[in-house]
Amino acid sequence: MADDPMFTAVLDSLLDCLAFFELCDDETLHPDIAVQQLEDVADRLSGLEPSDRARLAAAIAARAESLRPQYRQFVEEAPEAFGLLDEDD
Repeated sequence: MADDPMFTAVLDSLLDCLAFFELCDDETLHPDIAVQQLEDVADRLSGLEPSDRARLAAAIAARAESLRPQYRQFVEEAPEAFGLLDEDD
């Protein structure tokens, strides 16, 4: 996965969009719109097959290691927040 430029580009784009919805201030984007977008993404991602959710969660965790602190915290919490982890994880 890490060697797949297309996967990396899509993952980074997804994380950037999700971070924008989560971290932008209320004057930039209405909070209800941000919440709706985040919930829509969580719904789609949680519907993936368990093996795909696990692959995506692992890729997100790997990407988080190289990010600045505020963004890193959001990315580290993303797998759980977006339904990628099984309840046992």
